[in-house]
Amino acid sequence: KEYAYKDFKFQTMPSLMSVLHVLVLFLAIFPISRLQIRTQTNANSRFVQWMNGLFYLPRGNELRVRKEYRLLSDEERRSYHQAILLLKNDRTVLPNKFDAIASLHHLNTASGAHGGPGFLGWHRIYLTLFENALREKVPNVTIPYWDNTLDAELPDPRRSIMWSPLFFGNGNGAVVTGPFRRFTTPYGPLRRDIGADRRLMSKTDLENVFSRRWMWEISNPSAEDRYNLELLHNHVHVWIGEQMSRIESSSYDPAFFSHHAFVDCLWEEFRQRQRQHGINPGRDYPRIVGDQGHQPLVSMGLGRLLVVDGINDIFTQRIYSCQRRPECVPGTNHCGSPYIRCNWSTRTCLPLIMSNRPNNPVAQGPAQQQVPWWARLMQRNGLFG
Repeated sequence: KEYAYKDFKFQTMPSLMSVLHVLVLFLAIFPISRLQIRTQTNANSRFVQWMNGLFYLPRGNELRVRKEYRLLSDEERRSYHQAILLLKNDRTVLPNKFDAIASLHHLNTASGAHGGPGFLGWHRIYLTLFENALREKVPNVTIPYWDNTLDAELPDPRRSIMWSPLFFGNGNGAVVTGPFRRFTTPYGPLRRDIGADRRLMSKTDLENVFSRRWMWEISNPSAEDRYNLELLHNHVHVWIGEQMSRIESSSYDPAFFSHHAFVDCLWEEFRQRQRQHGINPGRDYPRIVGDQGHQPLVSMGLGRLLVVDGINDIFTQRIYSCQRRPECVPGTNHCGSPYIRCNWSTRTCLPLIMSNRPNNPVAQGPAQQQVPWWARLMQRNGLFG
């Protein structure tokens, strides 16, 4: 199984100065708050009108904060789940608003979304549109990122609490537990097959990516496999399996957005490290791009944006930031969440795991501590039935 692999033709990018000149002119004429979606699909006018309204800059200077999924408060997590369900049940745009926005990931709006350096910027803007859609339903909601490197530290990542009814729901077969139970997609009932193939990302993977300095070193088609952030992201898609393992169907699983939010936060951390080394990430678009859809001055397929607009700093300067990845909290046995325990002997954050007994997760670590609130939390969140 491959998630997003293809052969590339190498092409040379136009001069950097010409790119910057066009970009400055573009942003001056078309501010982001007036962007219009332009697709070649047969999308109905109501869909186009709705999408147009999702292109905007928030008012004020306060940034949204994207947190690790398990660092959300119970109320924040319920609000996020509620926003997704409200989109899924809103049929003012056919077939529903959740599926409509999911479809952008595999229609011809996404010609530059995979297999090249446009991958990171395209998904950054896609996540912003999805987050704006969520906030139409539940104000102040943000997309939580899923740091799957935490789960990779477990002896059996399939038992992570992420696959409990409190978070993503079950990870094998049709999804019948959790907030997204009985989700339907254009490709049949939502299904998963976690752990059957490939792997999650590791701390070593992150160290490898952060050891590089330039975007071409972590992007297709130039990056070596161990530094290639898109390839590492592919592994996780295939590890989850079923709909998530294929480009055309992956965005219909809500886990998609938390996975990509993590990849985006990693890219932003990479960009911050670039600044520390005197590199301006807003000017760092690779010269070798591979497929034509990744040329910097071609349409991104989302509004009037060009591919090169995806590396603009405006998104993390005006719209959102990423909270630091979970760390051990001094004086406690956790990592800022009751769902993540700290193993102080290794200073490692480990998610709670689901025991073989129903409704009884335990903390993985030196002491296998029973956690008595499992059933009570499930009842409070309405996750039975």
